[in-house]
Amino acid sequence: MTLPGVLDGIKIVEFSQNAAIPHCGRLLAGLGADVVKVEPPVGDAMRYLAPIGDDGRAYLTTNPGKRAIVLDLTSQEAPSLVDRLFAWADVALVAMKPADLERYGLDWDHARTINPRLVHLTHTALGPEGPAAHHGGYDVLVQGRSGIGWTMNRTREGTPQSTRPAVNDYGTGMVSAFAVMAGLRHRDQTGEGQRIDTSLLGTAMSLCTPTVAWFEQDAEGYERLQEEIDALRLGGLTFAEQREHYERRVEAAGGVFRLYFRHYPTADGLISVAGLSAHLFAKLHQATGIAAPPRMAVNDEFLAVVDAMEAFFAERTSSELIELLEAHGYPCGPYNTPHEAAFDDQVRANDFVVELEHPTVGRYATSGMPIRMEKARAEIRGPSPRLGEHTREVMTDLGLDDSTIDALHEAGVVKSIDD
Repeated sequence: MTLPGVLDGIKIVEFSQNAAIPHCGRLLAGLGADVVKVEPPVGDAMRYLAPIGDDGRAYLTTNPGKRAIVLDLTSQEAPSLVDRLFAWADVALVAMKPADLERYGLDWDHARTINPRLVHLTHTALGPEGPAAHHGGYDVLVQGRSGIGWTMNRTREGTPQSTRPAVNDYGTGMVSAFAVMAGLRHRDQTGEGQRIDTSLLGTAMSLCTPTVAWFEQDAEGYERLQEEIDALRLGGLTFAEQREHYERRVEAAGGVFRLYFRHYPTADGLISVAGLSAHLFAKLHQATGIAAPPRMAVNDEFLAVVDAMEAFFAERTSSELIELLEAHGYPCGPYNTPHEAAFDDQVRANDFVVELEHPTVGRYATSGMPIRMEKARAEIRGPSPRLGEHTREVMTDLGLDDSTIDALHEAGVVKSIDD
């Protein structure tokens, strides 16, 4: 027997491009929701990233399980179709600059007059309040503003390079899906819809919870540290050198990350090890036969142990080391390239990567659902839709007859895959 989805029967309209809110729609579709993605006549910008056939790899991996329609929001006829979509839907996912929300009649103040039970998720880059609220934005801008880039970005010739994948985009997709579920629960309790706000910046700050913090007792120390960083900048030191100084000052457990909780080069690649307790530290030394440092302080004695450990790992293959460490109960695992991760046995066993069949691109693999439910379906239910693939079908669902739909096509208001 096929299990139901917890969102079976829930109708969602998505006005969004790129990654963050489309990822939200992807997750909700995986729980059974009917997600209708509304695209402009040229299509979502993601359709043009890493092209394959008539589509883009980025689009194909971000939008599975949805239906797609094309609607020109600039046309005179568009507002009435937007209103029909709001009336039809239980949830609206809207990601545009605030000025464009009102311009196209997508804002909550208008939507609530059409459907007061609607859960209206309004997504902005930097949050709905403040001096930059009206700005658009992308993940890389939020990496810079939030501080997450300072700790995560790789460097090239001393300059930070944006982190990939776009953790704030896809993290916002997850946060937004959580928010929609909360909004639907509230509607179940009260019968009322509401506006819910999410943002890239809000997600980034939440992801930075352990590092973006301030304590009054530490205030003078952080002021001195900022003065030191400013001096390093004026002195022409690279970002990599500035960050190294910063981490030496703020990373209280620096020794742990030099020896016990890190990635080690091996004879044929890399592996990851992860111990965070004295009990586990002892297991690493038992497994390798290398004596523990007398103290955790990063001094010459400690660094000699690090050198010995690195030499031990470098002389053995990854598989040999994983077998050894697992036998001693020390947490470890492979350090995969993204393409290796797609075929990792543990990943595949849990359907964290699934294979889909696309009518023009053929077979492809993409990430699966990050959750499993015992009594409900949580799965990717089909490939990403082609541009305008479901326009006629959805227009019919909205109550339009064939002649009206034909007229909308002829006027260029909507577009179907066969146009």
